[in-house]
Amino acid sequence: MDFGRPGSDKALRALAATTTEFDSDDTGRGDTYRRAQQDSSVRWKGMRQLLELAAPSRAASDTAAPRTVLDVLGGDGTIARAVHDHAPDLRDRLHILTGDLSGDMVERALAQGLPAIRQSADHLFLADGTMDAALLAYGTHHIAPQERLDAVTEALRVVRDGGHVVLHDFDDTSPMARFFTDIVHPHTTAGHDYRHFSRGLLTELFAEAGTAARVVDLYDPLVVRGTTREEACRRMCAYVEDMYGVGAFFATLGGTDARWRLLEQYFQHDAYLATLPEKTGFTPAPVVYRSDDAFIAEVPRAAIVAVAHKPPT
Repeated sequence: MDFGRPGSDKALRALAATTTEFDSDDTGRGDTYRRAQQDSSVRWKGMRQLLELAAPSRAASDTAAPRTVLDVLGGDGTIARAVHDHAPDLRDRLHILTGDLSGDMVERALAQGLPAIRQSADHLFLADGTMDAALLAYGTHHIAPQERLDAVTEALRVVRDGGHVVLHDFDDTSPMARFFTDIVHPHTTAGHDYRHFSRGLLTELFAEAGTAARVVDLYDPLVVRGTTREEACRRMCAYVEDMYGVGAFFATLGGTDARWRLLEQYFQHDAYLATLPEKTGFTPAPVVYRSDDAFIAEVPRAAIVAVAHKPPT
């Protein structure tokens, strides 16, 4: 930690005066969001890929110390918990430090025994070169446009030479961005009036920060299990309601069938996938399928991810 950096006193005062939409349902969708995140497996497919981009696997013979990854927008530690719950191969080689702007989120991460720090993405309290990698994901569009360059610059600052900075979001022309605009923004307490990213914007941000970044397409689905097809659909709809704070609106739609049809309408990816620079094997639309002794409901989400390698100074 380095609280002696210029601007730290101002940043601490700003934190003390900050309330976020993720503190509680009174301020937005904090409580329902945390309820959704109790099942860390739902977004694990995308999380795993992001961690591999941030801290690529080493050779089996490499016995170097575990690498520390700063999860800049980590909430109450969903990614850290997911690693513990679903990736025994990652537990010993990756340490996740959870950061977040919300004091309530950080308190809950600490209460679960997770290392966590309250800080703003555009002013990190970590010393230079103290992290092996930094991940900005699952909420990067919440960073105000005028603060995004600072967030990228700060992430690069705290990462050691040779480390990676990974920034994940949804293209502003994607089905996920449309769902936020049409459904989340008008039907949640705090609204969702945030500008998403584009390939060009990601490239420009990192170039302005002094480091080149490659932009990749990443399949980041929501995956929910059930003992029957109906239960899998119902649990997926309940997850989306909590995750995005749209429970009251979904209640006006009727039963599970109507809610599932809405997901089919908004998460149809055929047109978007046709615009991508390279072909992908992404699932193009919500689907329910049988796997061993369970039914799996899968809602596709196509993300764009900038991956930057910090060169030696």
